[in-house]
Amino acid sequence: MAVWRVGYFASPCDFTPHHLCGWNHRFDDPRREYRTIYAADKKETCLREVLADLRPDKKAIADFKKLFGDDDSVAGKMADIESGPVLADLSDRLARELAARKLKRLDIARLRSQDRALTRAASRLLHDDGHGGIDFHSRLDKVPCHAVFEGRARLDQEGAAIPLSGRPPEFLAVCAEYSLKLN
Repeated sequence: MAVWRVGYFASPCDFTPHHLCGWNHRFDDPRREYRTIYAADKKETCLREVLADLRPDKKAIADFKKLFGDDDSVAGKMADIESGPVLADLSDRLARELAARKLKRLDIARLRSQDRALTRAASRLLHDDGHGGIDFHSRLDKVPCHAVFEGRARLDQEGAAIPLSGRPPEFLAVCAEYSLKLN
């Protein structure tokens, strides 16, 4: 399967060195034992996911306009967290965490949420089960994405890396969606 990833130009398919990991992404290991690489099926989705934290707050923009007028490849055994059996299994195994959140069952919306403690707990269970990573759909555009676990799966580079400094059209399009201005 061919996928896209935004990574360090010299080695885009490598894991971030341990000392540079922020350990704050959706499926990162809460124990910090394995690193995670994120990839997507489309360039645009990959860029959307990477740039999402930089996008303007829609409510703030709407409030501003109201006030001032009008001047957006994986190798390894992956777990499909959107499948019914995987969600049901995770619901059972994360029952204590769900109860603390007053939830009866785990659903995909919760796994796409910003509740990192829960998504990381799910990641750890799937890693311990021997999975190579997690297949999921982007919460931003519903395109397939992949979280690859260190030591369990890998990305193999096909073709040359595309530097963002060359401003590829997909990069410019996502920046425009998010109202990001490039210098």
